[in-house]
Amino acid sequence: MRKTLLTLAIAAAGVTVAHADEWFVEAHFPDQAALVRGAALFQHVIVDTERQVLRVDTDDEGIRQLEEAGLTVSIDAADTARMRSFYATIRDAIDARTPQFTDGGYPGIPGYTCYRTVEGTYQTMDDLAAVHADLVEVHSIGPSWRKTQNSAQGYEMRALRVTNLATAAADPNRPKMVVFGSIHAREYTPAELLTRMAEWLVQGYGTDPEATWLVDHVDFRFVLQANPDGRKKAETGLSWRKNADTANGNCTQNANWAGIDLNRNFPFHWNITNGQGSSGSKCDETYRGPTAASEPETQNLVAYVAGTPGTSGAYSGGVLPDRRPDDVSVASPDDYAGLFFDIHSYSQLVLWPWGDTTNAAPNRTPLQTLGRRLAWFNNYTPEQSDSLYPTDGATDDNFYGTLGVPAYTIELGVQFFESCSTFTSTTYPKNFAALRYAARAAAAPFRLPGGPDAYGITASAPATGAGGPYTTISATIDDQRYKSGTQTSFPIRAANAYIDRLPWEPGAAPIALAAVDGAFNGTTETVRGDLGLTGLAPGRHIVYVQGINTLGGGNGTPGTPNAVFVDVPDAPQMVTATPQVVGIGSIDPSMPQSVTLGSTLPFTVTPGIGQHIENVGGCPGTFTAPIYSAGPLVSDCTLTAAFAPDEFAIGGTVDGLSGNGLTLSLNGGSPESVAPDATSFAFAGTLPYGSAYEVTIMAQPASQACTVSNGSGTVEAAVTDIAVYCAPDASDIIFRDGFEP
Repeated sequence: MRKTLLTLAIAAAGVTVAHADEWFVEAHFPDQAALVRGAALFQHVIVDTERQVLRVDTDDEGIRQLEEAGLTVSIDAADTARMRSFYATIRDAIDARTPQFTDGGYPGIPGYTCYRTVEGTYQTMDDLAAVHADLVEVHSIGPSWRKTQNSAQGYEMRALRVTNLATAAADPNRPKMVVFGSIHAREYTPAELLTRMAEWLVQGYGTDPEATWLVDHVDFRFVLQANPDGRKKAETGLSWRKNADTANGNCTQNANWAGIDLNRNFPFHWNITNGQGSSGSKCDETYRGPTAASEPETQNLVAYVAGTPGTSGAYSGGVLPDRRPDDVSVASPDDYAGLFFDIHSYSQLVLWPWGDTTNAAPNRTPLQTLGRRLAWFNNYTPEQSDSLYPTDGATDDNFYGTLGVPAYTIELGVQFFESCSTFTSTTYPKNFAALRYAARAAAAPFRLPGGPDAYGITASAPATGAGGPYTTISATIDDQRYKSGTQTSFPIRAANAYIDRLPWEPGAAPIALAAVDGAFNGTTETVRGDLGLTGLAPGRHIVYVQGINTLGGGNGTPGTPNAVFVDVPDAPQMVTATPQVVGIGSIDPSMPQSVTLGSTLPFTVTPGIGQHIENVGGCPGTFTAPIYSAGPLVSDCTLTAAFAPDEFAIGGTVDGLSGNGLTLSLNGGSPESVAPDATSFAFAGTLPYGSAYEVTIMAQPASQACTVSNGSGTVEAAVTDIAVYCAPDASDIIFRDGFEP
């Protein structure tokens, strides 16, 4: 019956003969015991508990073993076709002998160029360190197995350090986040996920507020290729899991099954499950090696992360501190700062210790809490590592067991050789988000996940109010972000903002934010508040937001913070326009006016009575009476308004003038002649408003005598009422009357 099933599956899938003995299968388990038996046969399975189905890629032998374990096996023709399409793609790419590159220009795996090769990964590390020497270091941590055999072969293992190196020495307690990638060689996705995260941290520094504060306050250590020898074999399409040790791990049955499973070779509780959590057979995928930490890769990783044990058994000299005795019943202190992750593929799980026993770890509750938080982001199943089957000599148990660091394994995606489209659209973004959350909690991973998460933080552009400049901060505080039906979410109690200091840093001053709906009573709250910016130096500042729930009563439990940039503008450059009046008139405003550089300022220019505006200038601008718009003002200036009195003509009427010779003088000035028979006169010049005038007769006309009336006064308008009266001279009158003179 099974052979018939396989034959039909081959026909339905239309697959090639390459790797034709490998299938993607669904195995139905009737009960939990059957699931445990079936899962224990493999290291990576996807479990659908609702359908009671275990999904895995395997060969004919694996199908036989599943059936013997009591599971009913059927072949997923579509996924089998996709898996075999991968093999065909990579084979064709290798046969073409054409170099393959990622979109970023780094050497990529043939046919799957979204994944960098070992060389592409190392080149990326070198480039990041060269361009961002203030943020990145590349550490050599020891040779791979092949390099120990021949210095011209194999690889020097590397760790990529990302943190603000300028401040690291002054911050020795900065939490360390150590992450391994692709310790199982055929798992393409982990190394690429971590490489992209490292690029985001470095390239986002100074422009992305989350990347910036994480680089400033977390010391990241990425071992991107934790098994470079094995990975190089897997890049050819081999389903290679182990390292390349053909001495300790020589398999005479099949050379492609050689090597040591590095994730069963770590020293803590190595081989403690008596063969259930690892294998003693060299050809098995989980071969643990002849002794604990027999492999140079394991030794390098332990020495880098933990250091070396002293006579008391306590480790020192590694990246992470040893804060827990090796007694499995003793909890790590809840203020442990730092995290460890080992990233694998492909079972869609978030796992925490222990893996070698069903007993709960002494820090079970906070380990579970953080695990369920992480699973919210990637929608994976969160559970203790031994839930499906035991493991021993694994990385997460090793570092939690020896150091007390919160340690996790995340099983990514849906396949070892996952398609680039699935990785870039789903696996990468979901797990990138999960690891960012972990980094936000790294300062207190046993505490902060018990509180709510803060996200969606925004800051309005700075504005000026009655109290000076301010920005409005908005955020969402959420305690529901768990992947679990049993984890309790607590109401939000409060939310605070902090300027330029994390909430737990000395001198951090909380600024209360308010619930937008008026009360803190829900497990998710939108919060908002105005932050005054007075006294802050111009330039970029970072504002952290942290929520607090009611867990634990009293002051509640603070959660993971996040941040937003606030750019405080430079203090405006001020310029002053000083009004000045020459003559009789006014400028309003009349006092010096200080405004920001580039402003325009209106002045009202008003002449006094009997005055007129002669000139306005001294500051740039335009004048449309009566408004002078001074601006744009780029420097101090004096706005001068010059006023002058109005000028008026002086004249009047003449009555009785018949002869020549009448001359008049204005204010004793030059005489001006009045024509015979004239009935009016006007002086050639004018007099200003308010001045005195006096008209006198300088010479009488022949045979006449003239007098002046209204001949003096003050000029307030044109003078036209001066009257000159002329009559015959008296002597002439006597002569004409016959009298002798």
